[in-house]
Amino acid sequence: MIRWGNIMALGIGIIGAGGISRAHARGYLQIPDEARIVGVADILEERAQAAAQEWGAKYAFGDYRELLTLAEVDAVSVCTYTKAHREPTVAALQAGKHVIVEKPMAATTTEAYQMVEAQKVSGKILMVGLKWRFMPEIRAAKAFIEEGNLGQTYYAEAMGWQHRGIPGGTFIKKETAGGGGLMDNGVYTLDAVLYMMGHPKPLTVSGTDANIFGHSPDGTWNINDFSVEDFGAAFIRLEGGITLFFAHSWAINFSEQWQIRIAGSRGSVEVSPFRSESKLRLSHGGYSDLQDVTPDRLPEGSTDIAYEIKQFVRAIREAHPSPIPGDTFLYTNAIFDGLYQSSRLGREVSVSLP
Repeated sequence: MIRWGNIMALGIGIIGAGGISRAHARGYLQIPDEARIVGVADILEERAQAAAQEWGAKYAFGDYRELLTLAEVDAVSVCTYTKAHREPTVAALQAGKHVIVEKPMAATTTEAYQMVEAQKVSGKILMVGLKWRFMPEIRAAKAFIEEGNLGQTYYAEAMGWQHRGIPGGTFIKKETAGGGGLMDNGVYTLDAVLYMMGHPKPLTVSGTDANIFGHSPDGTWNINDFSVEDFGAAFIRLEGGITLFFAHSWAINFSEQWQIRIAGSRGSVEVSPFRSESKLRLSHGGYSDLQDVTPDRLPEGSTDIAYEIKQFVRAIREAHPSPIPGDTFLYTNAIFDGLYQSSRLGREVSVSLP
């Protein structure tokens, strides 16, 4: 904690001063009585300096390891590209700092596991920055399932069809992103469906990934840098006899569609997060008396990253568990690894968990 006049606030460091860091900074700046940005680190030191000046931070570094030596820093936001998530996260936990790391947690299951193990040793909070966990519709669906309203869950699907959404920069390079559309935005629906079902263990994956539009000459990105998938789909067997269909595309010649559905013997959950209305539908009953039981009021929540940051800060200050712990997030990384392996081999593969 650091003292600002009569206020004791958490000291925050931000590692990586690219685009997503601005959303993290905005969250901290909205709660100055609870957290203050102390320092910024970026491999481009001038970018760190510019961000530090804008956010009122005292320190700016070109090496995150210097930031982690500061006693004033209690917690850090890791806002680097995905392949650079593991090293600063592990180093920060080993230095006794709490960590919120951007999604996806890591580029591979092995890297994610190393981050989780570092958290266990440190005893500090490791939170994955996945704003959909706080979506009111997903919170309502999660509670509905936990009350036993679905009966036996047997099928689920998590789909995101982006009509045109290919980014550029580090997102399209395998050496920096680890994967493409599946890991960048597909992680939202995949994590949400596993979270709502209570994280059943993945057993096998049969999937495919492809680069359909990545080398299109009329794109806005550098086609020579494009080395990830823009489309992928998978059939996943989960423990408990659950079948999961997962698919995502950065660009597809369909209308935009995002959808999460879970079917049980006594009901269902349907979440369509980007519809203008009727984003949630809950049903319950038997074969002949199935009824729509969607509530009129939803739980508190928001997909604004500033809301996510506030949950992180308050968990630290009030000594609560991580709002989004890393251990169950290993399942998403394991599914990604299995999907890419299945696509390469052209067959179903067993999911490998540490």
